[in-house]
Amino acid sequence: MAIELELQTDRHMMQVLSGLGEDAIRKASIAAGRRAALAARTAGTKQVHSIYTIKSSDLKAKTKITTTEDGATLRFSGSTEKVEKYKAVKRKSGVFVTIKRGGTRKIARGFTIGSRFVAREGRERLPVKSLYGPAVPQLYGNPEVMDIMQERGGQVLATRLEHEIERRLGV
Repeated sequence: MAIELELQTDRHMMQVLSGLGEDAIRKASIAAGRRAALAARTAGTKQVHSIYTIKSSDLKAKTKITTTEDGATLRFSGSTEKVEKYKAVKRKSGVFVTIKRGGTRKIARGFTIGSRFVAREGRERLPVKSLYGPAVPQLYGNPEVMDIMQERGGQVLATRLEHEIERRLGV
């Protein structure tokens, strides 16, 4: 999953850009794109953390920012996460898991093996299955999160591109 940020230039920006060479413009857009991707990731991580119970460090570990010729790309990867990454608690009355904030649920026939949370698949003792929550790309794919990331990334891209160009012009 990649997030694309669009840049709309105005007349003032085009006049400023005419004083720079092509290489300087490319370097400015790469620097601004990377900063915008970092800001978008931060805003998205905060929003995901406000909705789900996963730690921010686990979210950031699954993201990768790569620079491209005209900016940066933000990628989210990973498969489903074990419920230990979310909020899972073993009590006397069973295993309770909270994926979304405020949504604690008891797992039927759930128990722990060491530090793993598992549940029986049927009426018999075996087989047991490990318990998993949603993957990190699914969390970032939430429309609320995507909107906030697009908005914050666009804001930072506009301000940082202007700053980078002015810095290269010596203004």
